[in-house]
Amino acid sequence: MAKNIIPLSTVDWYGRAVTVVFLMGCPFRCPYCQNYALLEMGKLTAEPANVKEIESEIEKNSIFISGVVFTGGEPFHQFDALLSLAEFAHRQELLVGVETNGYYTGRIRQMVEAHLVDLICMDVKVPLNRDAYLRICGIDAVDHVSDSLRLYDLCRESGIDFEVRTTVFPDLTGSPQEIRSIATQVRELAGDVRYVLQQGMPEHAWKKLPPRSFTRDELMALARNAIPVLSDVRIRTKECGEERVDAGR
Repeated sequence: MAKNIIPLSTVDWYGRAVTVVFLMGCPFRCPYCQNYALLEMGKLTAEPANVKEIESEIEKNSIFISGVVFTGGEPFHQFDALLSLAEFAHRQELLVGVETNGYYTGRIRQMVEAHLVDLICMDVKVPLNRDAYLRICGIDAVDHVSDSLRLYDLCRESGIDFEVRTTVFPDLTGSPQEIRSIATQVRELAGDVRYVLQQGMPEHAWKKLPPRSFTRDELMALARNAIPVLSDVRIRTKECGEERVDAGR
């Protein structure tokens, strides 16, 4: 089996069994990156994907799955491989999901216009300001991510599902003020999209982080800061999976 594939996952696309494909390379250097171990010497290198090997794995799993999720790294970093594999998955009558940090707006648009993607999950790491992105990602990507969020209308017109995600860690990302700010910016740029707060796991991070994760109840309370702005807010935790957030108290 290829080292960059999870043959069967039930947690990477809500309600579906999928194969997950990791494509190497990323312009970001987030300290909490969970997938650094898949990348050569812990560096986010751009080792070329073995397309034929990945196609063989997808075909072998196709009887058990309904989709393929491409992640990374940043899957749009290896755009030719991503397009080729997405075309292959569609020929196998499988849905295609892509998890992206939103840096490569033009490539995302091209994939949407070619009808090669069925779900886009876009990370918004922190509030969309230069200093915040430099602190977490090591790169000023605010204009890129903002432009990618503006693709939501195009996705909706094309029948493509779209969600925004933020992964949070105590003392690093995810204060109530940050979540309200992200939700407000997402609403202004994209509209009333689905927004998911994900429970970060510091034990799997690239860099050493404070060892505590947000609890399920803490994450639920944090997510409620987005409720006045966005109508579909969810959390994902190790304990309980995906849950819809209500206004509550």
